[in-house]
Amino acid sequence: MPLCICEAPTATTETVPPQAKATSTSASYSNPKPRKIDAIPKNRASSSSNKPSSVFNHGQMNNGLADKPQLNYEASGEGLREAIKNDDSAAVRKLISQGVDANYQDRQGMSLLHLAAVFNRTDIVFILMESGASLDCRNAQGETPLDCAPATLQYKMRKK
Repeated sequence: MPLCICEAPTATTETVPPQAKATSTSASYSNPKPRKIDAIPKNRASSSSNKPSSVFNHGQMNNGLADKPQLNYEASGEGLREAIKNDDSAAVRKLISQGVDANYQDRQGMSLLHLAAVFNRTDIVFILMESGASLDCRNAQGETPLDCAPATLQYKMRKK
C-alpha cells in the first residue's frame, strides 16, 4: 500500500488516460480543514470603534448635533450610566443639569466617575469632576476612579 494519500489505489484493471485520471482526482479532492471566514472585513481601518476619526471637525460632520443628546435617557443615575457608556457628553450635561447626582453608585459600588474612567471618556470625566463627583470614592474592589483610569487619563485627572 502506498504511503502517499494523493492518489487512492484503484481496484479495477481498466486503464484510464492520464488526463482523465488527473481531472477525476482533482475534482474529488476535499480539504479536511474548512477555510476560516473572517467576520470582520479586512478593509476597515480600525476595529476599535465605528465612530469617525477625531482628526475631522465633528461640528461639520454631524451638522451641529454635538450639543444635542444622541438618545433620550431616563433622568436617573442609571440613565446617566447609559449616557456615559454611549459616550454622549451632551446627555451627561443635560442629565446633571436636571439634578442627577454626579456621585451616584451602582450595586457594585461603581460610581459614574469610575465608569467614565474605565471607558476612557475624558470629556465626561471632566464634566463629572466639575459637577462635584468625588475622586476619593471606592468601588467594591477598593479602587478609586484614578485607579481605574488609563495612565494618560490619570495624568489629566490629577492635573485638573
